[in-house]
Amino acid sequence: MVVLGLLIAAYDGAVSATMAELFPPRIRSGAIAIPYNIAVSLFGGTAPYIATWLIPASGYRLSPAFYVMLTAAITLVTVLRVVRETAGPRA
Repeated sequence: MVVLGLLIAAYDGAVSATMAELFPPRIRSGAIAIPYNIAVSLFGGTAPYIATWLIPASGYRLSPAFYVMLTAAITLVTVLRVVRETAGPRA
């Protein structure tokens, strides 16, 4: 449980800092909350249904893992192309 807690803490810390840097302070709350909740509802809310559908449709019990890998690859490409460093030059 400690290892899982450390992994979740590392993820949550990085995600929170990254999302805060994406938007200027005056629109930050809404600009983070709306897309985040839409993404969670679309992917998190439909993931069990899609996983249940993929197994009989493909006949392969591990097909939901490919769905997770696909969404992770889309996220990786988006992060690499869209997210830029905003801290400025180092001293």
